[in-house]
Amino acid sequence: RSANVPLEYLTNRVSFYSREFYIDEGALIPRPETEHLIDEVLGRISADEALTIVEVGVGSGIISILLALHLPNTRFIAVDISPRALAVARRNIERFGLSDRIELREGDLLSSITEKIDFLVSNPPYIAQDAPLESNLSYEPQNALFGGEIGDEMIRALLDEVYARRIPSFACEMGYDQRLKVQEYLKNFAVQSLDFYTDYAAFDRGFVLKAIHE
Repeated sequence: RSANVPLEYLTNRVSFYSREFYIDEGALIPRPETEHLIDEVLGRISADEALTIVEVGVGSGIISILLALHLPNTRFIAVDISPRALAVARRNIERFGLSDRIELREGDLLSSITEKIDFLVSNPPYIAQDAPLESNLSYEPQNALFGGEIGDEMIRALLDEVYARRIPSFACEMGYDQRLKVQEYLKNFAVQSLDFYTDYAAFDRGFVLKAIHE
């Protein structure tokens, strides 16, 4: 700890949504803010629906795992570009007995997905490349933090996928200063609804999009 190594990496344990998960340096440490993303998705899907949900950037697996625990009839495909992150996710998925419902795939964005997607979920990297970070963040996987030169490149790429693949719904975490950028980018697309939500500090932290596909 004297070298600012996060406690979660030292103990290989992290608490999220009142449950405990395994964590190591292969995946980003889950933040409390991401609990809101779980709530936003669960508020829009009933437990008896049989959907295919895809998560991009599975990391430690916490999002897909918690959604799967609440949505017993839903199938999950969770992708990540990092083999180390997938190893962490696999360990957590097995720990919760969900290997038969959450399929892991390695790939960039949706490159490994051919199936029809009912709901897309992501907590993508969204920090600008030159943003100053606290020293403890240097221990976390940088490709899970930085979203590009501006920061919202990954979010825009996912929005493109939503319309290219005719995905009905998309829930996404974002940076506190990216609401206007998302709204501006979506002016080029047909939108049924776009709902933003805030985190525990009342900062903008994500959105849920219902797209119109003509």
